Amino acid sequence: MPYSNLRIGGLASGIDIDQIVSDLMKVERIKVDKLYQQRQILEWQRQDYRNINLKLKALYDFVFNMKLQGTYLKYKTTGTLQSGGSADMYFTATAGASALPGEYTVRVEKLASHAEIKSGTSISALRGYTIEFPLTIDPDSNKNKFLMEVNGVEKTIELKPGTYSDIGSLVTEIQNAVDAAFGSGKISVTVGPNSNLIIAPAQNYDKAITITLKNYTNPDEDILGSLGFSDNATYKQIDPTRSIAEQRQFFKNDPFGGYDDLEEFSFTIIYNGISESFTFKTTDSINYILSKISSNENLKVSAYYDSITDKVVFKSKETGANISIQIVNGEGNLFGENGAFNIASGQTAVGENAVVEINGVTIEKPANNFTINGITFNLKQAMPGTESATLRIESDIESVVETIKNFVNLYNETIDFINKKLSEPRYRDYPPLTEEQKKELTEDEIKLWEEKAKSGLLRADPLITGILSKMRQELYTPVSGLSADFDSLQDIGITTGNYLERGKLHLDENKLRQALSRDINAVMRLFTNSGGQPSENGVAVKLYDILKSGIKSITDKAGGGEFEVFDNSLLARRIREVNDRIKIMEEQLKEIEDRYWRQFTEMEKWISAMNQQSLWLASQFGLFGYQS
Repeated sequence: MPYSNLRIGGLASGIDIDQIVSDLMKVERIKVDKLYQQRQILEWQRQDYRNINLKLKALYDFVFNMKLQGTYLKYKTTGTLQSGGSADMYFTATAGASALPGEYTVRVEKLASHAEIKSGTSISALRGYTIEFPLTIDPDSNKNKFLMEVNGVEKTIELKPGTYSDIGSLVTEIQNAVDAAFGSGKISVTVGPNSNLIIAPAQNYDKAITITLKNYTNPDEDILGSLGFSDNATYKQIDPTRSIAEQRQFFKNDPFGGYDDLEEFSFTIIYNGISESFTFKTTDSINYILSKISSNENLKVSAYYDSITDKVVFKSKETGANISIQIVNGEGNLFGENGAFNIASGQTAVGENAVVEINGVTIEKPANNFTINGITFNLKQAMPGTESATLRIESDIESVVETIKNFVNLYNETIDFINKKLSEPRYRDYPPLTEEQKKELTEDEIKLWEEKAKSGLLRADPLITGILSKMRQELYTPVSGLSADFDSLQDIGITTGNYLERGKLHLDENKLRQALSRDINAVMRLFTNSGGQPSENGVAVKLYDILKSGIKSITDKAGGGEFEVFDNSLLARRIREVNDRIKIMEEQLKEIEDRYWRQFTEMEKWISAMNQQSLWLASQFGLFGYQS
């Protein structure tokens, strides 16, 4: 860049020294400007090479798949039930490259299942105190009523007078009265472990409702206290994010087991013989406890609270008959008989294998996704009764046609891009613009100029031309060792046009379909064959090797792009050399400009001295002038 400094000249001489120096430096800068232009051309050329490499890399990646047998050995599968409907609701199947086409009879008898332990019933409830029996409801005293409010709707619950000798008969009476008030199947009244009443939403009813018990309006008619409940006793579903200790009264079974001074819960989970012990504080939440279990690296168990069913669930992450879970309670009352989670201590759950019958042979698998003879099955549900399905596997010719069609299109797109670069006209009268030149032009003028300046930088480039030439030659050359009917692309409908198209491929889809129908394996070998001699390699194999070599050659010349840590390519080295020369010349220009300013400054000093002397002389003549 031009060296600049703040200088003021010409005060004595009246000469525009700044403009003179600027004009002199423009002449001096011609050489360094040429270096800047040379560097710009190298950078543009490098970018052109890299753009071509990106195109070749995209083709290279696609051709890699063209080398694989699986690209051609594609199959479509159809599952049809005896009734004629689709079997997709019971299973789906995907055929891989090693699958054998044909028909298979399939019957899904059972799905593989997880080992699962969960609460026997919901864990939230309104828990009453122990009731003393016999309990007499005297008809003369009329103490047989209390109020129940469900989600804001309040009803009177009236019990029949009489003597109840056990809690079972009392529960039946209260349940009948509650059903009469609110309807059956909504509120459940059951027996607790301590001859107490348990009130909660019914098994299949919304667990998020609120239930509040209240004393009857007339105290002489109220029986709520005798049933073990205080006034305004309320049912609320457990909040798994809050502390267990805070919600102790909302559990159906007391998690503290009746001990008010309990501080910790402990238990052990055994998964497939792997034992892990856990200890938690009573102030921890259900979600915290279950998340710690789920994240344990030694246990493949998912533990969670299901708010819809109000149950705690422990489920293996794997399926199969060899998977088991067992939970043994330690301290506290989370597990065990009448435990807060309603899961018995020592309870064990075992998974089950999937059972499927294929062509009359019964097969068991530990998972619902498995592969047999190249066919991957995904079981969804067991078939009822004697239902079965016919699975038909046949070659997916259209998929192969689409793949080859995409290859032809990508190849044509790639060589078209490259051919345009190789044939671009070179406008040598349009070198890169200098910064000074850009200041004199509009943005549109700069754009048009640079379009011509960038054009033709790879015109007839021997490296790129050589890569294209090799690609064309290998595509046209028959593959040795194959059947004469399938040893060239022309045999399957891929041909080239006239020379003006510069190697563009044309695809006859009908001819390709016919070739695939006749012998799909022969078409596959035409692309994928890998023989002992280079001439025996398939089209895709040869093209892949050429592209790999070509990409490396271009990278050696132009570098790998922005993700390259250090670019030591040929053009990068040349650019660094030009940068070094520019740096040297800029320093020289700085010295030259300083020299010009020193010279003009010295001239200004002499002129200033002469001016001062002239003024002195003039003043002398004016003071001692001649008299006539």
